[in-house]
Amino acid sequence: MARHSKADGRTVYTVVPRQEVKPGAHRVEDDKVPLAHRVSAIVVAAGVAAGTAAIANAATSGSSTELAAGAAELGALPDQQAKTITTVHDVNPGSQVGRLLQFQQMYAQQTFQQATKVAADAHAQREAAAKAEAERQIEMRKPAKQREVEAWIKDAIKILQANGTNIDNGSIDEIYTIIMKESNGNPNAVNNWDSNAMRGTPSKGLMQCIDPTFRAYKLAGYDNILAPVDNIIAGVRYTYARYGGFHNHPGLVNMNLGGGYLGY
Repeated sequence: MARHSKADGRTVYTVVPRQEVKPGAHRVEDDKVPLAHRVSAIVVAAGVAAGTAAIANAATSGSSTELAAGAAELGALPDQQAKTITTVHDVNPGSQVGRLLQFQQMYAQQTFQQATKVAADAHAQREAAAKAEAERQIEMRKPAKQREVEAWIKDAIKILQANGTNIDNGSIDEIYTIIMKESNGNPNAVNNWDSNAMRGTPSKGLMQCIDPTFRAYKLAGYDNILAPVDNIIAGVRYTYARYGGFHNHPGLVNMNLGGGYLGY
């Protein structure tokens, strides 16, 4: 209805017929639609996209909770059935967009961290395998006799460690040198010509222990002076007791100075 004024002072009312909205017709939106309404529409669309992604992810991962949450984003389930997701219409549009962006950032960071860990683990495994193979190759190049003697030394070191001796495989070369100089790696070697033999106590075994020394430094259960591991145990414990370790062993010290091996 419109009102018009005539020149003579009369007021005339004109009735404009109401237009019916036909099916399929579209209403033109006012260009001055409030900004909040537009942002809300964008957020709803983002929520639909996020819900769709959540459903797709849950479908592949088999997570019923994520599937329910994704459905809630699409409006398929009540909020109370998808407690991990807050629907768009319950929160401020700006904060909802921020939450979605934060979720995507966290997901990307987690994925990157997982990929980095997998790569690091794979690299560490390759390095460990390469190191083990290099050590195996070194061992295979050693003479059979050396591998046999070093196996006895390693067994003795494990027993010594278990019984309180501060020693590790870093001492293998030192013990091996002593053994080769003292007995040439023969566990049955007996010295019948030196001063100890003259006194009736010949040196015996790999590290050439005399009987009194062996009895003083052996470990219980390792009582055979001619048994390789037993002899090494006693020889090492004697070296630690008398010299404080291999760094003061007279034979090794003299060799390090450029001289020959000296008995201990």
